[in-house]
Amino acid sequence: MAKNFTFTMHKNVSAETVKFMNSVIAELKSKQSIEDIDSGALHMLMTSYEMYLQATERLLNDGPLSTNKYGDIIPHPAQTIATKNYNQVLAIMKEYGLTVKSRTNMKMYKEDEPSPLDRFLPSAIEMR
Repeated sequence: MAKNFTFTMHKNVSAETVKFMNSVIAELKSKQSIEDIDSGALHMLMTSYEMYLQATERLLNDGPLSTNKYGDIIPHPAQTIATKNYNQVLAIMKEYGLTVKSRTNMKMYKEDEPSPLDRFLPSAIEMR
């Protein structure tokens, strides 16, 4: 783990994104699972989350439908932006074990409890 991991927020992100990112970083630090190399992924997460928020806000204000230059009613273009960024945020969060499901699937083993790997290795060594 990076002892003094620092992450710089972009100046144009919303307060909600700053709060979200601070929570993500705090969670990763508490798990001791954050390294300097994670900065790129965290910047992608920050950007995607902010774009998702902006697109969602636009959809909430304008509604899910829009009218094109021919007068046809079409899905609002912000829906594509919201969907793509939602999927990106979800993918990054899954990768770091930050979704509800990924947190419950990641069982932590106690020092005195053998992991599945520990249980497998002795039998694999005995087979030689």
